[in-house]
Amino acid sequence: MTLDEKFELMDYLIFQQSKMQKLSLRLLVLGEDHAEVDKREKELARQLKDLRVKMMASWQVDATALMADLRNLNDLAQRRVRQLQDAQDRVAKVAEIVGFIDRGLAAVAGIVA
Repeated sequence: MTLDEKFELMDYLIFQQSKMQKLSLRLLVLGEDHAEVDKREKELARQLKDLRVKMMASWQVDATALMADLRNLNDLAQRRVRQLQDAQDRVAKVAEIVGFIDRGLAAVAGIVA
């Protein structure tokens, strides 16, 4: 992974962290449980810290494939977030969003390991 690809990934993960924080606030306003999203946001913060420490090391990952996977998961999660306002079953939508977040965290965890 090139240095530019590393910076692109870090920028994207920081962007995702802010989206998780906004989702947590949205759930709070809607009166829904936001604990699971907060838990994942803290995990991403930990991973970001680990990645910063190891940034100059050789990350063994296909940057293009990883970014494509993360962007796809983000698109899926964002569709569900937009549906939260009108959702009849918000708990199921939130569970689905948390599942997308978990898949993204798992993809990034492979770099930190």
